[in-house]
Amino acid sequence: MTIANFLKASVARWLSSEKRLKFARFRTELVRKVRRADHIIYYFHRADDPYCQLMVQVLPDIASRFNVVIKPLVVEKLPANMYPDPQRYEAYTILDASRLARLYGLGFSLSATVPDRLAVGMANRFLASRQSDPAFFTLAEEIGAALWRQDLATVRNMCSIADVSEDTLTENEKKLHELGHYASACLSYGGEFYVGVDRLDHLERRLNALGLGDDETGYEIHRLWRYDLEELERSVSAKTVEVFFSVRSPFSYVGLELISELAEKTGVRLLLKPVLPMMMRGMKVPPAKRGYIFQDTAREARLEGVAFGKVVDPLGEATWRAMQIGYALQDLEKDGQYESGKALTFFRTCMRAVWSEGVDASTDKGMAQILVKSGLATDFEKQALSREETKRRAELNKNEMFRYGSWGVPTFRVEGETVWGQDRMWAIVDALKQ
Repeated sequence: MTIANFLKASVARWLSSEKRLKFARFRTELVRKVRRADHIIYYFHRADDPYCQLMVQVLPDIASRFNVVIKPLVVEKLPANMYPDPQRYEAYTILDASRLARLYGLGFSLSATVPDRLAVGMANRFLASRQSDPAFFTLAEEIGAALWRQDLATVRNMCSIADVSEDTLTENEKKLHELGHYASACLSYGGEFYVGVDRLDHLERRLNALGLGDDETGYEIHRLWRYDLEELERSVSAKTVEVFFSVRSPFSYVGLELISELAEKTGVRLLLKPVLPMMMRGMKVPPAKRGYIFQDTAREARLEGVAFGKVVDPLGEATWRAMQIGYALQDLEKDGQYESGKALTFFRTCMRAVWSEGVDASTDKGMAQILVKSGLATDFEKQALSREETKRRAELNKNEMFRYGSWGVPTFRVEGETVWGQDRMWAIVDALKQ
């Protein structure tokens, strides 16, 4: 490993560590006490974000259980470069929100479609004029419900008078940017972000640690999927879960670990479909998004017991080598020269090495370590597929993922359902149950 990579891995390990997190929280709390400020949580709302429709239903509960002040801020224009495929993203979030609503017992229209743009504009401006209203969350829920069921008459009646300047929305969007985030349905508290109902359990734990709440964690339902495995019929062992992932994606790393655990306990077959990372397909990931993904992966991995943090970024050569070897192993499995699961073992070993053990997979020495740990000969790379063939197969997998309605990794396809995200094991279990 080069000195540069060693230093980067050490810095990444510190930035993702619980020790650094505790220190940052201690410093934040100390500053708050010196200033004698309240515990303020900023919530960024957007009327046409389906996740916001869920958030406004649960935030009154958070406000009642914890000694905090939640300040809603309405936004409308979000950075376009944060969403590489906005149409697929928008369509998928509606489906995903309906799943989350069922899981958490919340309201969301079963026939929801992309809401009318003019009505959305009216709703955002009206709600921006009511940001200080104690009834904001009730108003937002009622208006949002009308939007998602395409009840434009109700939206017009409720939002006909909106005494608000366009500057309010602009200032709120600037505030979101200054805090360091880019998405709506986002809570900002003390330098950390909690996006969507499935991150509220992180906030609950933090507030409880400060002695501000009831010591309960009511929003971790999505993490209880392991208990449901006992109820699955034996017939699920004949089913297949397609796994679209990228060696360079930290969420894919955690997702591959969790889906492997699910497969080991249920007997379902995993069909691996590696794709090239966005940055190796000519796309860019803005710094704010990279930073949030890294920190979110760190806390998710910590909670799920997945080692993470000592990172040597596999972008480029390391990813190519891993995919060339992985595809070759898949071919050898099909030919019966290796037992089923050898490619999975290799990919898990490789991703664990680059995301948690500080191994530089772009070097011969680093890849040799990974091959040995995978139960392969150090010269196995001689059997690897060509880069051209690897690129062709990765492109086929990417196009298939797009056809399924997803835009990024990790994506899972099971029983006709498309599921995106390493934190959606519960949705995969639900699909298997069906």
